[in-house]
Amino acid sequence: MAGLRLLLALGALLPSILGQGLEEFFDASGDVVRGTAPETRIYWQSHLMTSRQRILQAADLADGTDVATVLGTGVGMEIPLAELARRFERLILVDLDGRSMLHGLRQVPSELRAKVDLKVMDVTSFAGPLIEQIEQAVEMSSTSEEAFDRFGVILDGLRAGDPPNLPKSDLVVSSLLLSEIPRYPFSYAAQAAEGRFAVTLQTWDRSDEFFRRLVELSIEDHVQLLAGLVRPGGVVYFSDTVARGLANKPRTEAIRRAVEAQAAPELIGLGIADSAAGVTSAVNDLCRARHSPAREAEALERLLSRFREADGRFFEPLLPIGELGDQCSKRGLEIRGESETWWWLAYPCKVLRQAGAFLVSSWVLGLRN
Repeated sequence: MAGLRLLLALGALLPSILGQGLEEFFDASGDVVRGTAPETRIYWQSHLMTSRQRILQAADLADGTDVATVLGTGVGMEIPLAELARRFERLILVDLDGRSMLHGLRQVPSELRAKVDLKVMDVTSFAGPLIEQIEQAVEMSSTSEEAFDRFGVILDGLRAGDPPNLPKSDLVVSSLLLSEIPRYPFSYAAQAAEGRFAVTLQTWDRSDEFFRRLVELSIEDHVQLLAGLVRPGGVVYFSDTVARGLANKPRTEAIRRAVEAQAAPELIGLGIADSAAGVTSAVNDLCRARHSPAREAEALERLLSRFREADGRFFEPLLPIGELGDQCSKRGLEIRGESETWWWLAYPCKVLRQAGAFLVSSWVLGLRN
């Protein structure tokens, strides 16, 4: 199902987590981001610059400049922390991964850091208690069947609670956060079951339902937080990864050849290929230091767009936009202007072999008058 392969792959990157709290779990996952190879990060520059530009454009729309709050800050690579610290009297950074926030704080000039307030806390109303319940269910069970029965009781009782207590803000930033929220409790449950009973969570007949419910709950909970945080006249900048590809490699060489033929003029114009006949070989040579990362990144983005046009099934949906819109309307949040979309090459050299790119969309939201 959507998102499942990605979050199970994430679990393989993290250390054993049974007995850890939510803060330690996020710190361990932050190690993965902080440890990304520099040669991979080079390909992120277009994404980072676009994200920062969109956030500053959203900040321009806020009536006030008293408080800006960044939810799920992490290392803040895609967030213009220094510029926000200059524009606003107070900048609040919120994340459970305190080490990553301290790393991100290096962006802010020393003379502005007194304006920055770091809050190591859960941005949800449910994730901490849920992980405690999952851990207790595993510890109290003698078999995986018993644990899964207890997981079922937990699933049936999942509810949103009161949002975290944070100050009202003129600008609220939620960047690449919401689609991550359901993955952590699910991945925690998967690792706990495998570590204790040597079984995968997928053997539980309600695992798909569990993940779907976590997605629904995360959207409801997060939109409630956003609507409660933003002041009248303030704005919410919201962005997230809405799809991932190439989730399914092109099924036939004919599809790949057709996509490359369509993209040939663009690739020739970028200097990636010399002629239409040489496009396939030029594409195979990407990520081998034959061109600058910026030029290769643009070529990969063009190819991804062409594959998306050819067959949407090559991209795994990650966020149900319809549910998000319904919850925003319910909470009195409305979209201002048009959404913006761009590619993030998270694992650029894997893009044409397996899922290695994300499609990012952003919106500016405000309270309905």
